[in-house]
Amino acid sequence: MNVSDGFFIMAYQRILDLLKQQGIEFILHEHDAVRTIDDANERAAHLVERLIKTIVFKVKDDGWILAGIPAHGRIDYRKLAAALGVNRRQLRSVSPEEIERELGFQIGGVGPIPVQADVRAIFDASLLAIEFARCGSGKNTETLELRFSDLLRVTHGETHEILQAE
Repeated sequence: MNVSDGFFIMAYQRILDLLKQQGIEFILHEHDAVRTIDDANERAAHLVERLIKTIVFKVKDDGWILAGIPAHGRIDYRKLAAALGVNRRQLRSVSPEEIERELGFQIGGVGPIPVQADVRAIFDASLLAIEFARCGSGKNTETLELRFSDLLRVTHGETHEILQAE
């Protein structure tokens, strides 16, 4: 099931409105549509540096999790569950269709900025080392760039070590 473009635009617009209301400076980078990191490397390689990949999870009987990690990183599910204070079995991955339908993000444009009350943002602690970050805007043709400290503030995000060891 796919939602209308209007729904995507609404989620995207809510993100931009939130940033503006909070007085956060940001840049929008336009590019060809991307759905994966490989697409981004091919079509918008200049934006991959400092890119935060956002992976969506659902906690059983609870809300949504937007987990932000470096673009080429992989999440350690046990570390993520521990950071959230839940059992690993309570975390589940979410299908692209569910992300689009329930959160309004286009696949390839998923970002770490919650657009509804039952969504929580968590970031890997390694991201604290970057001053400016890039992330999804809700649309897969535009990437946001802003200070990571502002991103943490606007998302009420937490930082924890959630990456798999290399």
